[in-house]
Amino acid sequence: MEVEIKELAARPLIGIRSNVPKNAIGDLIPGAFGQVGPYFEDNGMEMTGPPVAIYYGEHGNEMDMAAGAPVTEVTATTDEITALELPGGKVATTVYDGPHEGSPAARDQFAEELVGRGLTTVEPCWEEYLTDPRQEADSSKWQTLMVQPIAD
Repeated sequence: MEVEIKELAARPLIGIRSNVPKNAIGDLIPGAFGQVGPYFEDNGMEMTGPPVAIYYGEHGNEMDMAAGAPVTEVTATTDEITALELPGGKVATTVYDGPHEGSPAARDQFAEELVGRGLTTVEPCWEEYLTDPRQEADSSKWQTLMVQPIAD
């Protein structure tokens, strides 16, 4: 597994944060993107990167997570669509190639790799969806950037 260590600047994000049953994560993400995309466009916000899912932590069978998109500046919110942030600092990254259903296993392999290198991880971690499934139907060609903040 190819892992890159780098420093990232914090980035503003607009998204929907929720506690989601782990077996419903695949439903939350596209639904949230479907709501957030038109909202930021209608409110003059410019998307600055690919759609993102942020994983804040697990609570039993639920995941505290958010789905949204990085923007130049958050200029409007609602009760559901809120201002969030991708934190800056030292991170480890890897690219997973394949369908989203394989992402949890890839994330586990990534975590094992980081532990094997003696790195200490901190939350939240996130995924950036580099491939738009509406433009590439072959899920074996989809790419997901996995980002894991690490302690200095």
